[in-house]
Amino acid sequence: MTMRIDLILPQFVLLDVMYVLAACMQTIHVPLVVSRRMSYNRVAACLYEASLVVHLAIVADILLCSTGNRLLAPPFAIAHALTGILWLNLLLVAFGIGLAAYYRRPCMIPELALIAASIPPVVKLLGPVWIGALIVEGAFFLFRSISALLLDACHRQEDVTAFSTIETINVIPVGILYLDLQGRPLLMNRCMRSNLTDLHLPTDLRDMSETWNELRKLGAKESDERGGGHRLDFARFGDARSVVELSPSEIRLFVRDNLIISGRPFERIIGLDVTEYAHAYDRLAHANHLLELAAKELRVQIEEVKKVADNAAYLRMRARVHDVIGQRLSIMHRYLEEGRLDDESLEQIEPLLRSIAIDLHGKDGDGTRDAAEELGDIVHAFALVGVRIVVDGKLPVDVRTAAAFLQIVREASTNATKHAQAHQIQVRFWEEGAESWRTARMTVSNDGTPAPASIREGTGIPGMRHVAQDLGGSLEVDPGPPFTLVVSIPLSSDITAQRRNS
Repeated sequence: MTMRIDLILPQFVLLDVMYVLAACMQTIHVPLVVSRRMSYNRVAACLYEASLVVHLAIVADILLCSTGNRLLAPPFAIAHALTGILWLNLLLVAFGIGLAAYYRRPCMIPELALIAASIPPVVKLLGPVWIGALIVEGAFFLFRSISALLLDACHRQEDVTAFSTIETINVIPVGILYLDLQGRPLLMNRCMRSNLTDLHLPTDLRDMSETWNELRKLGAKESDERGGGHRLDFARFGDARSVVELSPSEIRLFVRDNLIISGRPFERIIGLDVTEYAHAYDRLAHANHLLELAAKELRVQIEEVKKVADNAAYLRMRARVHDVIGQRLSIMHRYLEEGRLDDESLEQIEPLLRSIAIDLHGKDGDGTRDAAEELGDIVHAFALVGVRIVVDGKLPVDVRTAAAFLQIVREASTNATKHAQAHQIQVRFWEEGAESWRTARMTVSNDGTPAPASIREGTGIPGMRHVAQDLGGSLEVDPGPPFTLVVSIPLSSDITAQRRNS
């Protein structure tokens, strides 16, 4: 008993529509395969996919003929009548087996088996059951065509194809224009078309050979309006360039060059947006102008500082003459007043004269002389005029504090000798306080004429007080008798900084 599958007319129509849809979608799939990048032979893949379109179209025609005859002629009978055409399926199966074996794609075997069911010997063998094979094949290829189109959509988004390359050229923000030797446009993207339109230049004409000359004229015109010469330096782009201001907020640089592609010469014009670069250049030029003004002002200030430095040097020399050399001259004056001109007296005063020359070439606080030695010179100098300086204790180890004490001792001794006619001066050094809060102290007293009840300070006492305060210390006056100066200078740098700030 032979197995038989009977279909009514609507079912035949539905099956025919299924094959027609599969054939149409497969036809759309073929050109998309052409534009896709593949790891295997693109021509072979396209031939195979196109062969599937032919196979589906043949089966759809058989079903259409069977439906048109109101089922008087079953599909297998019509297929038997079209035996010559169905032998094409044998070529398709053989080609597919070759591709599957060469590229190792076993997934092609099920669809090749379904196609093989449409070979004449197989159709004759199946007889009325062949319609069942067509139902399975139609459902399979409809699903395959839908899946292929979905994959094509995914590949179109991910792969670089001829379509995506053209779209990329159109959306990039750089204007591109290619012309052949006759000036005919071969390629122009949207950005270049927009730029030329904004400049009222022709686009998409058969002859655009004058486009570059027009761009150069526009650039030269704007350069003359700005006073000649471009504001920007585009030397790295060569001589063939033109800067055109489309608007205050949109500046374009057009560059022209010639190139050869596949042995053919072309003219290329590129439009670049240099608005940000131009604005940055303007800001930089403005900043350079401000820097030049600041440099001029700085030079003026430096000249003022030099004048102040010269005045400070003069004041230091004046203070040296007053503090050191003035003291020696006062001693010499008193020494000469006593009329001591014998050889022994001249030998004693000779070191005093040499020290004046040395002090004229020296610097305050340069540390070249030992503090104790300098204190000895002071004691020896005043001894020449009969003034005895008695020292109790030792100078501080700190060089700056010791130099300040020596300066105060010298000034105080000079004042006591000149104004109070003192014959003995008592100097006492000591330190007190903890290690981190140690303070150097000094007192200088004399046996001269008692000071008046109200002392009017001239320049000597304020000068000595300034020396002590400069190191964060203090100087107090005790009118006595005896007249005494009390000096305190902290030895800790922290205390010195605090007292200076206060």
